[in-house]
Amino acid sequence: MTPPRTTIKDIAQECGVSLSTVSLVLNDNPRISEKTREKVQEAVRRHSYQPNQQARGLASKSSSIMSVVVPNLKNVFSDVYFGEILSGIHEEANQANYKLLLDVANQRFADNQDYINIIRSRRADGMLFIASSVNESYLRGIEQYQLPFLLVNHYYPTSKLNYIAVDYKASAVMAADHLISLGHRRIGLIAGINTYTGLDFRDAFLTHCRQQGLVESDLPWEDGGEQWNQEGGYETTRRLLEKRPDLTAIMSANDRMAMGAISYLHGQGLQVPGDVSVMGVDDIPSAPFTSPALTTIRHDLFEVGRQSFRKVHAIFKGEIESCHELLPASLLKRDSTGPAKTS
Repeated sequence: MTPPRTTIKDIAQECGVSLSTVSLVLNDNPRISEKTREKVQEAVRRHSYQPNQQARGLASKSSSIMSVVVPNLKNVFSDVYFGEILSGIHEEANQANYKLLLDVANQRFADNQDYINIIRSRRADGMLFIASSVNESYLRGIEQYQLPFLLVNHYYPTSKLNYIAVDYKASAVMAADHLISLGHRRIGLIAGINTYTGLDFRDAFLTHCRQQGLVESDLPWEDGGEQWNQEGGYETTRRLLEKRPDLTAIMSANDRMAMGAISYLHGQGLQVPGDVSVMGVDDIPSAPFTSPALTTIRHDLFEVGRQSFRKVHAIFKGEIESCHELLPASLLKRDSTGPAKTS
């Protein structure tokens, strides 16, 4: 009886390395350490392993197209948040001589499993999925496939799906410390709870405030809605002040909702920051030009886009096996926050 043919999986298991590591050794990639290279090469010689040249040739082919998927939200293509990320992706794709295939994650897209078929049919080398919501749990099914797929500025807890995101927990702590340092003890929070990063921000902000001695009843929060826009910020600020007219600060989970909050406060004859300080997250291009200029936690969304393309491209080429990366944030102090108003 003819013994079974040795496969690349057999070599990887024997050497205690990943499939991509064996592939990189076979392709003389300089990233692999000499010790690992010698171990793999010895196993290859011992088993007289011969790579499947047809499969290697097929795997080496590139469509020079990257798939990008955005959420099924109203006016998503005119949204500055998605525009900044897409601009970063396009910049990096252009440098790599790639074109982008753009899709919206509507019900048809999910039901037809386009998120799998696009890559398996080689219409694209990989897929970037921007800001998926907590309700898009069908994406967890991708874990069973070894596909170049990466979540952009989002992740799923307990999932091994590749992602790049800004550190929303660290952002929340930074924001809370800024407002507390100005003497604010009654802070309303406009949250976004339809994404796990949004939930991270809400929970980390409230937890850190309590740890710094603030009373939970002085930390009311409201959901700003799934669009995370100015209208949501306006309405949420109205609800917060109806419940707690003594608030001295409003913390918004993004800049657009913060702008809506400022609009509502001005309409009520309140001064920002004299009566109520307002703070946002993202540092979108219009943030410095609001009245007053918006204090915010800067998330470099353009860089998020650039890095996401680089990582999914590296996964496609076998240069890295996975990506679970958090990018840093920074505080930008402008005119919309100031010392808490004393009663």
